[in-house]
Formats: sequence, structure tokens, C-alpha cells
Amino acid sequence: MFTRNISTVLLRTGTIAQLFFLFLFLSSSTGFAQSPQFSKDSIPVVDDEVVFSTKFNYELSKEEFFRVTSFYLNGKLDPYSGSFIINNEDSAILRVTDYLDIESGAINTYAMYMTYSMHMTYEDGYCKMLIKDITYMGKGDFERQAKSKRNLNLSVYTGKDIMIDKDFSWLMKKDSSLKVTLATIERFNEIVKDLDLIFSSKEKES
Repeated sequence: MFTRNISTVLLRTGTIAQLFFLFLFLSSSTGFAQSPQFSKDSIPVVDDEVVFSTKFNYELSKEEFFRVTSFYLNGKLDPYSGSFIINNEDSAILRVTDYLDIESGAINTYAMYMTYSMHMTYEDGYCKMLIKDITYMGKGDFERQAKSKRNLNLSVYTGKDIMIDKDFSWLMKKDSSLKVTLATIERFNEIVKDLDLIFSSKEKES
């Protein structure tokens, strides 16, 4: 069962840790090394599954990557919900759910809940990030299932269904799969940019 905030199941940060993270993030505003960014025009597929990956190369130790990433996950990631499956100085595996507000209007709200696995691997000098096992549920279906004590057998879409096969559509809404794809890419690029910022700042500090 998911909790509302990832910090309730991840490492709880104290005041000193939170101030340290804030210092890292603010001090990085002067600039950062550009990391590879994901694009709607080049959706990566591995073994018939959409899988996003990137590598952060910085002069940091495994322990520093682990520590700084933990601060980020607790203080900045801000998902709808999430939990660690594995978390140690070698690697971390998280299951995360984000709320994607695709389009809101006076009458209708088009939104999805996206759930995915994030794999982080730490080595001296670099950190690898892998995002896979991506699934989506419509806002109404997800919230109905969350309130139910039984499996309602509602529609679940994979990353490939939406980003490659474009099998998802809302009634009277053009290019539904593309809109969800764009929101997904924006979210994942945000994560890459934020991690790049804090790794770069930590390297300059060292």
C-alpha cells in the first residue's frame, strides 16, 4: 500500500539534513552540467518495454551519491506516493506513483496516475538511473480502486501502450496518448535535471 508522501517510508531527514539539501539545491542555481534529456521523438524500448536510462558522471564517491540522492528523494522528488524496495550504498529500487495533470478546465479534468520503478546504482565516479515498469491509470479509475477493498479490474496501460502504440484515448480529446507522453517526458526530465543540479553542486563543494 502506498503512502501519501515518499518521506514517510524513506529515510526521515532531520533539520540539519534538510538545510544541507536546501543549500545544495540553491547553490547550484548558478549553472550545471547538461545531462542527456529524454524526448518524445525517441522513446527507448528494451525487450518490448519502454525503459528510460541515464548516467551521471561526477567526481563523487559511492557514499556521496547515495547520501545526496537520499536527500533528493526525501526533499524534492515529491511524488503522489512511493516506497523503497531496496536502499543501500550500492543501489536503490523505488516504486513511485506520480499524478500527471494533463489538462484541467472548468468542466473536465484530464489526468493520469503514473506508476514506475526507479533503479539507482552507485559507483565511485558515476551514478546510473533506470526508469522502467511504467503503468498508467486514469484519474477516476485509480481513485475508485484506491477506495475499494477488492480488485475492480480497471484499465491499466503500459508505457508501450501509450508512448509507442498510442492505444489510449479520452472521449472527445485529440492526441490523448501524445499528451500523456509529453507529461511523462516532462516529469522524467525534471528528475534528471534536479539530480544533475545537486550532483554538480556537491562535486564543486568537494
